[in-house]
Amino acid sequence: MKRVALIIPDAGPLISLGKAKSLDILLKLELPIYIIDQVYFEVTREIIETQVGRLARMEREINPSARQRQLGDAAITDFLTNQVNEFVESSQPVLLLFEDSDLIRMNVVLRENVHMLSTKALLIGMERLGLITSEVNVWENIIAAGRIPSNEIVDQSAPAVLGGSYWQP
Repeated sequence: MKRVALIIPDAGPLISLGKAKSLDILLKLELPIYIIDQVYFEVTREIIETQVGRLARMEREINPSARQRQLGDAAITDFLTNQVNEFVESSQPVLLLFEDSDLIRMNVVLRENVHMLSTKALLIGMERLGLITSEVNVWENIIAAGRIPSNEIVDQSAPAVLGGSYWQP
């Protein structure tokens, strides 16, 4: 089994952990962390561009009030198809941390060596490993801050035929 690099293709986990003042728990995983440009833009309003990001920026410049849908999905597809090998070797699995359940249904466009992990499963696993004291406390802090994240528990390893994957330190 191979240890993963963390890719964040969904702003949900960052927003939820930030609202719970627990964003720093991601560092406890001791993984390289990559944030997709549209997610980075959504949470910071700054941008590091993929092709999708360039097109989205151009659209925002032409029509600032235009609603831009599914850019995160397009950006993760673009990143995994065209750019991920700039950051990790093609044989290395990547971990996608998400809250948006649409991402799990998007699996058909993902590269083969992907480990899927929901925010809820991350917190449960981190408590089990002793990296956080209580998954319930973090989850309650997220909800108390006005966020209602998905309760979906997904911890789906990359296929064993590709060597499998794990995210725990």
